[in-house]
Amino acid sequence: MSTNQNPERSTGFLLRDNSRLMKTAFNDRVSGLTQAQWGALAHLSRNQGLNQVGLADLLEVQPITVARLIDKLVALGLVERRPDPNDRRAQQLFLTPRAQPLLDQLWEAGDEILDEAYAGFSDEERATFIDMLVRMRGNLARFAQGESSARSRGAGFRKAS
Repeated sequence: MSTNQNPERSTGFLLRDNSRLMKTAFNDRVSGLTQAQWGALAHLSRNQGLNQVGLADLLEVQPITVARLIDKLVALGLVERRPDPNDRRAQQLFLTPRAQPLLDQLWEAGDEILDEAYAGFSDEERATFIDMLVRMRGNLARFAQGESSARSRGAGFRKAS
């Protein structure tokens, strides 16, 4: 049996399973917000002034989904909308001071979980693993871009008639 057919040795299965386990560990340590809300806060912490379309791109969701998400974060007093000085139709998103303690909790929990996940790894192994994941992501992004371009040109798989 090839490694692709064995979930215990399949890269795809292992990546998904590790992601699921990390998400579960994170949710066990941090409560009060949804995973999507945490993601929005994390991205906004590094991209203050982003508009909702830009945040939707980062979160890989539709802009209408982000609008509802931001409505909830505004209601919680964690995010504020401000007019975009360059586009009167758009609004920029900024974290409020109330968000910082939650972000501190987010990063601390993330660090603890990663320390547990990397237990038994040397610093060199950890760095190498991260480098490999970054390289894999780049390869997949290029592949996805190529697939997207091929679809837009009409190339792709077609059923035999």
